Amino acid sequence: MSLLTVINSTVFIKSNQDLSKLTNKDKFRINAGEKLNIKYAFKAGDSCLVKLEQELGTVGKLGYFSRKDIDVEIAEVRGIWLTNVDSDILHSRAQIEVGLQRLKSLGFNTIYPVVWQRGFTLYPSKVAQDFIGFSVIKTSSFFQDRDMLSEVIEIAKPLKLRVIPWFEYGLMTLPNSPLAQNHLDLLTLDIRQNPIRLKSHDSNKRDIQVWLNPCQPKVKQFMVDLIAEIVENYEIDGIQLDDHFGFPVEMGYDLFTQNLYKTEQSIKDVPANHQDPKWVSWATIKTTELLEKIFHAVKSKRSDCLVSISPNPLNFAKKYYLADWESWVKQGLAEEIVLQVYRDNLPRFLGEISKLEVIKSKNHIPVSIGILTGLKNKPVALDWIKQQIHETRAAKLAGVSFFFYESLFNEIVLNPSNILQITPRNLAQIENLFG
Repeated sequence: MSLLTVINSTVFIKSNQDLSKLTNKDKFRINAGEKLNIKYAFKAGDSCLVKLEQELGTVGKLGYFSRKDIDVEIAEVRGIWLTNVDSDILHSRAQIEVGLQRLKSLGFNTIYPVVWQRGFTLYPSKVAQDFIGFSVIKTSSFFQDRDMLSEVIEIAKPLKLRVIPWFEYGLMTLPNSPLAQNHLDLLTLDIRQNPIRLKSHDSNKRDIQVWLNPCQPKVKQFMVDLIAEIVENYEIDGIQLDDHFGFPVEMGYDLFTQNLYKTEQSIKDVPANHQDPKWVSWATIKTTELLEKIFHAVKSKRSDCLVSISPNPLNFAKKYYLADWESWVKQGLAEEIVLQVYRDNLPRFLGEISKLEVIKSKNHIPVSIGILTGLKNKPVALDWIKQQIHETRAAKLAGVSFFFYESLFNEIVLNPSNILQITPRNLAQIENLFG
């Protein structure tokens, strides 16, 4: 447990955005000399995001202090994504225990365990059961007859690791998943009336996924209920949506969305050009409206539950997935950004973390950088990982998060016989990861 000392009389505020819009219930005045027990404090420009052990008035446990008015140890966000693909850390309680102990010993303080993948939950969910017909993922026996998320929380809590469940697949699912097959009417379509789009950002390659329509009331209610359920049922520190929470720009040509657009815009025809500015603006708002519903549902269940977003860089996210995360930060709908900057050279990496939207956002909320530690058949050198940590610190960002657990500790390749080969990294180098 850490201690925060108030050195100048100040206010604890619920949001670090436009202070003129804060109401009295969003502020709590506190006198110099008071001491507060806290769970964590992370950098947010001249302020810091603090989670208290006890509530302060109507602000609650989660809010912001001006750093000049307090004496507190500001932690660096040190996170990692825990996947169920190309990794076995979540396959059993014993493996979770070994993995989390390992992470704690290396200085990590945050984990993002996957909970929503390929149209299935990885934990028991009544909402998923009722809507999809299935709950826990059926393609893997490792998650049957157990509650993986409960195990993660029970093991992480005494280690003082933040647990922020990661809804990896967002609005995306596999075409043959029960979610897609049982709700074909809720999938959005491209201009060919096909649920499998041609990706304009990737030389018009066929997508291998289909997408739920964020304009559909049933889709919105399902996503809101799914996330609200996990907040209500589990003692978690937050929830995270990533780059798959979006509306692919090629989509939206299904009859429902076309009719909605024509009605709301008072026009007769939907533009054939999916990059039409008015269409893009309208569809971007629809993505934001869904996030707003999710945000308020989360806060209605637990006000100190953080809403974290892990997007792609803004230009790509806005142009191809209509995910305007800079706007989400300004509106107070994103309380943590973990920006995926998966680059393989220094100029490109520095170019992304120094963009204006990153600089502006880090002055309001904790902004960390997502660093790729490797993929199957694409190992990343530890020296390059460490250099990115160094540059992130130099840019005075809140911290880093690594994608993903298995590739941090191992190089994963397919050998000539098409068999997965895992080669452990040099442990001595990993032990000095954070310096």
